[in-house]
Amino acid sequence: ISIDRNLNNGLKNVHINKEIDSQWIIKRFELDIPDDILEKLSKDTKAPEKLRFIKKAEMFFAAKYKTPIRNENGEIISGGIEKLREQDSVLFSYLPTKIFEYKFPVLINANFLTNVNREQIHTDSIWNQWLFDKISSEIFQWIKELVKNNKFCFQAYRLIPSKLNPENNILTKRFNDSFENNIKHCKFIRNRKNQLLRVNEVIMDLTSLSKQSSFINITSMREYIINNEESSSEYANDPFIDYDSNLNQIGVKKFTWEQCINMFKSDIFLKTHSIEENKRMIEYFYRKYSKIDTDNGMNIDIQQIPFLMDQNNHLQPIKGIYFPADTIGDKETNDYEYLFVNKTIFVWLNEKSQKEIKQWLKGLGVDERTDLTYLRKTIIPNVASYITRENAIKTIRMLFILFQKNAITKKELDQLKKLKLLTIRGTLVLAEQCFFCDQYKPRLQFEEYLKTKEDRFVSFDYVTSHNSGKENEDLIEWRRFFIGLGVQEDLHVVVFNQKLTSYEAAGYGFCDEYLSTTSPDRKHKIDAYSGLTTITFMQHTENNYDFAKFFWSDVMKNIQPETLTKKIKVYWGHPDKRGATEGTLLEDADYIYWFVENIKCIPTTVNTCELSNNIFIDNKELKELCGKYMDFSSILLPQEKTSWHEIFNFKTKLSINDYFDLLQKIRDDEKNLKDNYDRIQMIYFHILKEIYYWSSDEQQAAKARVKSLYLLTENDQWKLVSDLYLYMEGNGANNNLNDAISCLKLDYRNRHHIHLTQFLELFNIKQIRMNDLKLADKKSSPAEDFRRKLIEISPFLKKWLKHLSVSSDIISLVDRKIQQENDFMESDSLELFYNQNFVQKTNVYFDNRNKQLYVTRPWDSETTFINLPNKLCQLLNIHGFEDKFRFLLKGTIEEIKQHFTNNSIEIPTNKDIIILEPLSSSNVLKQSKTCATSSLNSNKSTPCITNKETNTNKSEITTEILTTYSKTQNNNNSTPMSSQQQYPVFLQQPQFSFYGIYFPADTIGDKETNNAEYLFVNKAIFVWLNEKSQKEIKQWLKGLGVDERTDLTYLRKTIIHNVASYITRENAIKTIRMLFILFQKNAITKKRT
Repeated sequence: ISIDRNLNNGLKNVHINKEIDSQWIIKRFELDIPDDILEKLSKDTKAPEKLRFIKKAEMFFAAKYKTPIRNENGEIISGGIEKLREQDSVLFSYLPTKIFEYKFPVLINANFLTNVNREQIHTDSIWNQWLFDKISSEIFQWIKELVKNNKFCFQAYRLIPSKLNPENNILTKRFNDSFENNIKHCKFIRNRKNQLLRVNEVIMDLTSLSKQSSFINITSMREYIINNEESSSEYANDPFIDYDSNLNQIGVKKFTWEQCINMFKSDIFLKTHSIEENKRMIEYFYRKYSKIDTDNGMNIDIQQIPFLMDQNNHLQPIKGIYFPADTIGDKETNDYEYLFVNKTIFVWLNEKSQKEIKQWLKGLGVDERTDLTYLRKTIIPNVASYITRENAIKTIRMLFILFQKNAITKKELDQLKKLKLLTIRGTLVLAEQCFFCDQYKPRLQFEEYLKTKEDRFVSFDYVTSHNSGKENEDLIEWRRFFIGLGVQEDLHVVVFNQKLTSYEAAGYGFCDEYLSTTSPDRKHKIDAYSGLTTITFMQHTENNYDFAKFFWSDVMKNIQPETLTKKIKVYWGHPDKRGATEGTLLEDADYIYWFVENIKCIPTTVNTCELSNNIFIDNKELKELCGKYMDFSSILLPQEKTSWHEIFNFKTKLSINDYFDLLQKIRDDEKNLKDNYDRIQMIYFHILKEIYYWSSDEQQAAKARVKSLYLLTENDQWKLVSDLYLYMEGNGANNNLNDAISCLKLDYRNRHHIHLTQFLELFNIKQIRMNDLKLADKKSSPAEDFRRKLIEISPFLKKWLKHLSVSSDIISLVDRKIQQENDFMESDSLELFYNQNFVQKTNVYFDNRNKQLYVTRPWDSETTFINLPNKLCQLLNIHGFEDKFRFLLKGTIEEIKQHFTNNSIEIPTNKDIIILEPLSSSNVLKQSKTCATSSLNSNKSTPCITNKETNTNKSEITTEILTTYSKTQNNNNSTPMSSQQQYPVFLQQPQFSFYGIYFPADTIGDKETNNAEYLFVNKAIFVWLNEKSQKEIKQWLKGLGVDERTDLTYLRKTIIHNVASYITRENAIKTIRMLFILFQKNAITKKRT
């Protein structure tokens, strides 16, 4: 290793094996130590002794250097002064240290104070802090020296240091503070006149045009820059220098091509720019740009530079200017409207010596002005911004003439779709976004509907200003021309396959409500969409009946519904997650579906717009039911089912709420009430048909609406349903009942509907039946003849029921219901009242509480038989047997038997005759067991119990029937019923059940009991029974239950048989006292207790 000094250039070379390894420029500085630093050092006990009393210090800089490599023009392309790599930047304290954290562009050697192993510098040392402060100032002083040296010149800027990091180090802070100060105040930058300037005094010219003083006025250039500065500037008179990246890093001002282009257009520049200077400018740019495949050092397209002077002495870019020509093409176009090369410049260009320059300009696009060249050179390149209100009409007229001459290609027409057209309101809109106004007679005339909502209708001034005299022919041509430019006359599907943010989508007319939906995870807002689909102007159908009808009618004719269903992809969530990067496909998120369901856009038959799912499909039956009161679509769907049915999803039946709304609307329309009578009944009928199938949720919904529902009464008044009644027994209205209470108006069909009861219960309408009415009867008495007839036919009735496979349980109860459970009464008149108001007369009435069936006299009259069979069927729980019951009651035994024989029905025998004991006595005295039999043959006399009035008004009973009946009990009961068969006969006067009568006794048991409260066998009869000859009869009566009256027999025979109904308020105390005495005597068994 060896080091030598090159005396020619002052460089020190480092040799390794006699080969130059590196070259260095060395600079030594002798520094005067300030007094304040000396004073601080003298007091610093940590400072070395040798530093306390010295007056001067030295500092060395070593900059790396490489021999320059030059190109063919002698320009340096590499080499020269180099900035140290960061890893090579190390401090020297006369010997190398291991301190690398301070990244300087040069090697620095000074008397730094370090630790013993030279790995760390003392940051708290006053001496070191002063040295770091001096490093910055001395480096800039050295740059000043180097920049003046033509050998190094602007390479010196490579030694400009950067700020040190980190700044929390005090040495770093001292250096950085000094660096900031030197940047502001040190004059180290050399201009083109070799003057040294500060950073804020120079401008780096990126265009290099400041060197072209032959056509650039430097003063004007400086003035333009100063005038366009936002703050005051301090530029030198000659501020321009070449661009240097090192100076750029410290904030030296730049002059760019963008500023230069603006300067060329400015008055400041143009007032000093002459035609001769413009010629030199053209020559300059020709030299720079005419050479093909050669780097001209210009970082801008020549098309952007305005360097050609026009007829107004302004500079214009190539694309906007033409060579002057005697013929301009369109004679209606004046020359002054366009830009031409200045005539003096044009003459100069036509000189032979400038032939190459003119050819070069032609190659760049400068040509003679014709409409077609103007179109291609000026209008198309500026298509989006060219049209103004001033040139809108004449420019389009010019293009229309070219179109008529077939001079414009389809490609050029497509490029012109971004051209703006004048609308009927005088604004400018892109052609491809425009529609024809109605004067153009397009296929669809939107203007009348949307002129207040849309400013997109092309002005008709284009046609009226043309004045060709052939308006109709021209109109067709104008329409064809505008269609070529993209003007629309139809509704069409618009699909946005590109990704749209929610804000962008709203700008295209998509509803904010749709765009504000949440992400699939319900946690985020949706940021963007792709695949959104809509139809032109669809947003204007909202609450716009006339346009909505026009719109949807055309859409369904000319648009395939399948094109409207497209899956939507949404983008959401954190930017780096899949939801935001890849998006998520949504099912059932089509915008068209959403729009018709959520926006009132579907026209209805009542000239309003409604949500699609609130509208009924056009259906004859539904229209008859709803009339004008419900909304029907005024657009007709295809007969065959298509995707349109799915999109609109019109209602095909009334919902529960629809029924209630319909009834409310009819109620509100009072003046047309009579016209709605049938409609109201039809509504009821539909509800009755459907109510059985309503779910529990639907029933709950109905119950909620019922609370405020009013329905029509028979008197044509609307009443709250909770105040309504319905008489269930009649077939129609009952005027008397209607006067008494509010009765629901129902027709015959609805009154007899199978689901009527469910309807009334759900609607909270109270049901009134016959039993709810109070009966007022006249001269009522037991209907013994009627009862006898029922018992007579009951064997036939049971056989017939069995033949018809009626349940045996029902058949087994026939005798019991006829003979035991019910009484039969006959009256002269039966009148029914409700709340003391007369309701009606009736021929049949069943008192359910007292189990009494009332009929008017005679019971077998035709008027009574209108309702009697039906009532008997109800009583016996037999359905559909009314006609057969009528036959049994009206026919003779022979007719009945003949009918049974003809229809293979078994004829009953004696064993089928069942005689039952009565269950209890009642206020109507009855006898369930017959006391005798009589022939079924009508020709035979009928023995019966008769009452005879004696002088004492006491009843006497003949004994013939008792004897007869007791003997017949031993006969064979299997003999078929014939004309000799007998049937039970009932007394016409009060009779007594054997359970309710006793033999007289001297001792009655409970002495407090008055004998008059009980029934005893007539004393005369009792004496007769005690005769020896009547012993068997008395014994037979005892066997039937007639016994002496004691408390115990009374308990067993009367109380227990009527246990549920025996006690009354009158007998409650004495009866229980009697039972208590028997209980004390242990006379009551556990079973009876």
